[in-house]
Amino acid sequence: QGRTDFGTSGFGGACPPEGDAPHRYQFTIWALKTATLPLDAQASGAMAGFMLRANSIGQARLTPVFGR
Repeated sequence: QGRTDFGTSGFGGACPPEGDAPHRYQFTIWALKTATLPLDAQASGAMAGFMLRANSIGQARLTPVFGR
């Protein structure tokens, strides 16, 4: 897991502002040609994306919508 916009690694949860229009959340599952990627917990999203694309053999995406 790399660093998120919350400043830590891991999923922080969906939290659109109350009364705002529902937000889309994209979850992508990657099939990789390697068991691990050479990233630490402080790796940027850009570096994680680069390493995912460099080692990808396939992917699928789910886009749920959530509002409150």
